[in-house]
Amino acid sequence: MKRHKPKLSYRERVYRWFFAASDTYRVFVKWVNGLCRFFFLTGLIIFILCLLFYIGFEYSQQTSEGLLVAFRALFLVLFLSKYIPEILQPKKAKVISWIFKIVIFIYSLGVLVANYTVVSHERLFWEPFSGGTPIIIAMLLISISALSELLKLMSTVRISPALIFSSGFLIMILIGSGLLLLPKTHSGQLTFLNSLFTSVSAVCVTGLTVVNTATAFTDLGKIIILCLIQIGGLGIMTFTGFFGYIFTTSGTSLSDRLLLKELFSAESLNNLFSLLLKIILLTFFTEIAGALIIYSSLDWQVSNKIMFSAFHAVSAFCNAGFSVLPEGLYSQAVRSNYAVQITVALLVILGGIGFPVLVGVYSSVKNAIIILIKKVMRSSLPVMSGKKNIPTRIVLITTIILLFAGTGLYYFFENAQSMNGMSDARKIITSFFGSVSARTAGFNVVDISAWSYPTVFLMMILMWIGASPGSTGGGIKTTTFALAIRSAWNSIRGKDQLKLGNREIGSRTLIRILSIIILSIILITTGFFSLLISEPGKNPVHLLFECVSAFGTVGLSLADTATFSKAGKIIIMILMFIGRIGPLTLFTGFMLSNRRRYYKYPELDIIIN
Repeated sequence: MKRHKPKLSYRERVYRWFFAASDTYRVFVKWVNGLCRFFFLTGLIIFILCLLFYIGFEYSQQTSEGLLVAFRALFLVLFLSKYIPEILQPKKAKVISWIFKIVIFIYSLGVLVANYTVVSHERLFWEPFSGGTPIIIAMLLISISALSELLKLMSTVRISPALIFSSGFLIMILIGSGLLLLPKTHSGQLTFLNSLFTSVSAVCVTGLTVVNTATAFTDLGKIIILCLIQIGGLGIMTFTGFFGYIFTTSGTSLSDRLLLKELFSAESLNNLFSLLLKIILLTFFTEIAGALIIYSSLDWQVSNKIMFSAFHAVSAFCNAGFSVLPEGLYSQAVRSNYAVQITVALLVILGGIGFPVLVGVYSSVKNAIIILIKKVMRSSLPVMSGKKNIPTRIVLITTIILLFAGTGLYYFFENAQSMNGMSDARKIITSFFGSVSARTAGFNVVDISAWSYPTVFLMMILMWIGASPGSTGGGIKTTTFALAIRSAWNSIRGKDQLKLGNREIGSRTLIRILSIIILSIILITTGFFSLLISEPGKNPVHLLFECVSAFGTVGLSLADTATFSKAGKIIIMILMFIGRIGPLTLFTGFMLSNRRRYYKYPELDIIIN
């Protein structure tokens, strides 16, 4: 006997249809997302290739028109493949993420409307959105908004943050080298090795050159070098983390935040975006202010003042040492311009003192202003007093001592040498600038080949010490040097513990200090010995100076790097790369073990003196 199925009620049929439709819709959305992802990646790759050809090669008017047609088609592909999935399946996001996404979407929508005959682009309102340049800008903004996927990809790769940090610099160096080889970026012949050397020097913010930046590169090439310096100074991970944090849909995961915390040495997981935002804003505001001061201090002798001001402001703050003048700041046009020299020196100090210190000073100033306002308004609300930051105090005290000691010794050694015949005011400024520049900047306002050997030795010490932690400079860092001196002094006095204020420095920190110093000496010595073999006709003192300058990412040169052999240039490139990354960071990235030891052997005292 055939059994009849119970008849479903109207409500049950509606629910069944709704759930079946939702399942079908999810499958459809998943299929559309995969298709759009494929089109987006394909379109993005083609867009990058077309953009490189558009800005870097010579071509006819017909080819130019064809490229603009290709850009129009690619924009349509990127726009639709980017926003169709977001419309079909909206996701929760932070407020700041929504703001940036809405701004980019409105601009892209305006470009779409203005360039695809939806409205008449002859109207005044649509002019900023019509044409090839707005299309390219819109595609670049859409591409930047996809950086959150890169952060997610990095967090899934099981490699150490130190190795990710090192790999980011290496990838940026290779990209920069390829960009500098484009025909429109350089004048004359530029070999791959010289292009690679320039890219390494720019990304590692060193300033050593094998070709004259002023004459070997066009304005486009100089802009690319400027971008490489900016990215190298802040670090590729700073930009990746910042944009990834902004454009991620549902907030960064715990693994993402742990990765960023280790990369930027943040105090907690909660202030990562605030830290990144402060770093980027402080950098750009300082560089803009410096560029404006330099621009207002220039006279008619300097051509292209805007390029000069912007390039030297970025190069100074990032401690790069690159210049768009044939002889650098020693060129006749600015050799006696004290305002430019002092501005550059101050930018070098701010960039080399470290972002943690700058952020700490910013917080202290903000807190002081709040206290002042509350006192004026006679408010009874409590004000949180800032805690004492011992690392910041170490950095500030060590920096001040090194600056004044370097200035005094430079004046003493060079008073009758390279500064002979100068006025007293110029001697003081030159001495101060030399002391500042040796701290990983690399600018020179005198003929450094006229330095005496005591000055050369002084410069090598300052270059070896370098800038401060978390800065744009290199060297072993001021805190390493200060704690090493303090530890040695404690050992002489028979003290077993190293105390600063009411805190004790742990053995792990002291071991890192010893490791950094030993590794730096080994690397400089190895590089020096290698240069003695590859460059037999050079002055050994000058070769040692070159090695210290490369490791400290300074950029001062006595041996004329451009005349080095291929092997010599490769040795200098390796020293620049390791010096920027940090030897301990680089080597631990490859050799760090994840195994933890939960036991301890008995201690053994070994006679060492």
